[in-house]
Amino acid sequence: MMKKLDRYLDTFETGAFSVLLSIMTIVVFIQVICRYILHASLPWSEEVSRYCMIYTVFIGVGAGLKAGTHTGVDALVMILPPKAKWIVILIEKIMCFILSGIFFGLSAEVVIQLFESGQKSATLFIPIAFAYLAMPVGFLGGMVRSAQNIGIHIKEKKGEKK
Repeated sequence: MMKKLDRYLDTFETGAFSVLLSIMTIVVFIQVICRYILHASLPWSEEVSRYCMIYTVFIGVGAGLKAGTHTGVDALVMILPPKAKWIVILIEKIMCFILSGIFFGLSAEVVIQLFESGQKSATLFIPIAFAYLAMPVGFLGGMVRSAQNIGIHIKEKKGEKK
């Protein structure tokens, strides 16, 4: 089941990155053409490209946790004995899960409040909550990826004992 979820998330993340970055690139390119060649600006282009970038960044939370590419200082961990090293890494993975969960809860509250307020975006006139929805989506992905990392870490330790 975890492998199926992992494949689904990989497909979602890769597809989302491809679509969002393509939209952002095309919209910015069209805006440049319109502004400098046609001398007419598109008022919505900056907002669309910004929202695409925001979603790309927050979807990257889960992808980064899976790949282990988030910033970290491992100088201390590298000098620890194997058992202590394993425990410290497990604590780090659990902390990532807990923090992702806290950020998911807080950002979900913000999105709910924004949906209730009815606030609209400046040029697209869509509920601004859709832009903020990137946060809980990203942190939910972070929770799932952190849980996967914890499971893999524990499974690797059990595999060592055999």
